[in-house]
Amino acid sequence: MIKRGFFGVMCIGALLGGTSSAHAVPITQNTDPHTTGLGISTACGDGLSTSQSSYYRVFDLYGLGIPASGIRSVQFGVDALFNGPLVLRVRFYTLASTLEVANLVPIGEPAFVMVPSQQGTLVTVPLDPNVSFDTQDPIVVEIFVPNGQATGTAFYIGSNAAGQSAPGYVRAPDCVGMEEITDLAALGNTNMHIVMTLDVGACGDGTVETAAGEVCDDHNTVSGDGCDANCKPTGCGNGVKTGAELCDDGNTVSGDGCDANCKPTGCGNGVLTNGEACDDGNTVSGDGCDANCKPTGCGNGVKAGAEACDDGNTVSGDGCDANCTVTGCGNGIVTGGELCDDGNTVGGDGCDGNCFNPACGNGFVGVGEACDDGNDVSGDGCDVNCTATACGNGVLTADEVCEDGNTVDGDGCDSNCTSSFCGNGIQTAAEECDDGNTTDGDGCDSNCKLPACGNAIVNEGETCDDGNKSDGDGCDSDCSVTACGNGIVTLGEECDDGNDVDGDGCDTTCTSTACGNGTRTEGEACDDGNDVDGDGCDTNCTATGCGNGVETEGEACDDGNTTDGDGCSATCQLESNGEGGGGAAGAGGGTAVEGGCNCSVAGASDTRTSVGLFGALFAALLVPFRRRRRAPSGP
Repeated sequence: MIKRGFFGVMCIGALLGGTSSAHAVPITQNTDPHTTGLGISTACGDGLSTSQSSYYRVFDLYGLGIPASGIRSVQFGVDALFNGPLVLRVRFYTLASTLEVANLVPIGEPAFVMVPSQQGTLVTVPLDPNVSFDTQDPIVVEIFVPNGQATGTAFYIGSNAAGQSAPGYVRAPDCVGMEEITDLAALGNTNMHIVMTLDVGACGDGTVETAAGEVCDDHNTVSGDGCDANCKPTGCGNGVKTGAELCDDGNTVSGDGCDANCKPTGCGNGVLTNGEACDDGNTVSGDGCDANCKPTGCGNGVKAGAEACDDGNTVSGDGCDANCTVTGCGNGIVTGGELCDDGNTVGGDGCDGNCFNPACGNGFVGVGEACDDGNDVSGDGCDVNCTATACGNGVLTADEVCEDGNTVDGDGCDSNCTSSFCGNGIQTAAEECDDGNTTDGDGCDSNCKLPACGNAIVNEGETCDDGNKSDGDGCDSDCSVTACGNGIVTLGEECDDGNDVDGDGCDTTCTSTACGNGTRTEGEACDDGNDVDGDGCDTNCTATGCGNGVETEGEACDDGNTTDGDGCSATCQLESNGEGGGGAAGAGGGTAVEGGCNCSVAGASDTRTSVGLFGALFAALLVPFRRRRRAPSGP
């Protein structure tokens, strides 16, 4: 980089006129924009000529209250131009980022100006048309100097050491360290302040700068009087917020933050913008267009009217179902583990209150069910037929032997759910009792009859029990074994007095006490149990023998004694004439007749005869009413 003249240090001046006025405004960053020093500036070159260079200033016109206008002219200083002329170019840009060539956005057309050789001058470049701008970004002005080495031309930008409010910049592609736009102060040229002034038309100067975008200019910058401070007619979209406007971004485009009705972009401002299905100018829901600018309806995200919820979709099972009711049984939407949903929790109407189809085991107590625990397990309190676990419900469970669905006894399965049988604890038709066991003698015997003779159970005090009250069948009606002496007269017995004592009226053979019953009792010498004489024991129960009163074989008589002379001798032979060995005495006594009969007349008595008759009578009395027969004689 070469330095001219006194090779002074580069400086940049301060802003002249920091605010806009109601007329054309010169905009500069120099404290002294009218003086160009000599020999202050430097340039990239070989000492005789300069190479391509660009000089820049960056103006924040929006920050000065000039968001839109037109640049009418640019004035810059010339320290010196040798071996001219040289055609310079003035270019304009906006800058949205850091100051680099790549970030410069051109606006307007470049202005060309032919500069002859001169020193210490100011050059004004009129712009026709004006360079219009409407931006919040800074405006960059470039003075482009072409390479003069081919013609030996040297150009030095005008500058002075007075103050400046912003830096000046240079770019010289052929000089090391200056290939990119660089602050002059950073290169050591702290007093080289490029002299540059912009002539910018201003709203309110009374001149309508159409090139600057002015539509009107009423000599003031008052808004709301018909021509606003930006020289556009008062109204929404002119960039000036007036009256009832909540915003004004200078256009009538909606959805850019400030809508066409000058209200901030948003639901409820009355302007339909991106993402909105409707906008009725309010945030009231349920009026057709809800507070989220979606038509009133389930699934628009706004809970309105009869909706219990609205999550902005028509998906069910996510907490708010497609009918805008809270996900759950009875809301009319089948979700999750539901098998049905009829919009209520009433059971027995086709879909039960737990949203399962009506059925035992679905967990809901429906019509005809006493319980429903939601499973098909029995014995857990609610059985598989939805009746409470109990005997008689028709479901066979743990402690039951049978289950016929009723509590009727005697039908095969009794009311305690045991098979109908004696000993199950249930007294049925044929049973007199049932104490739940088959133990005898405990008040109800094992055949379910009350303890008693004849119930077929041998209890205490019984020697047998054949289940009837018949005697003589082996077990008599008093439950003693059929036998003589058990007190029951049975077949073959004449009597039975229940003891084995003879002579008490009924002997141990169960025959009435009497001669010939086979039992020898008091007064009997023998008793062979028959009415045969001469067999050793005669029918008067005396031993067969003479004098026992029974005439047996070999005896002609037997008067019950062995006294002679009584008509029947001691050897049981008939006596004659009162003496043994004679003929029989007459019945009435009397004188013996011929042939040995000692007969007597009537009324006469014979002592021996009388004694003999008495003996015979006594013997007969011993066997009253008995028929006598002799023992058969031998051959």
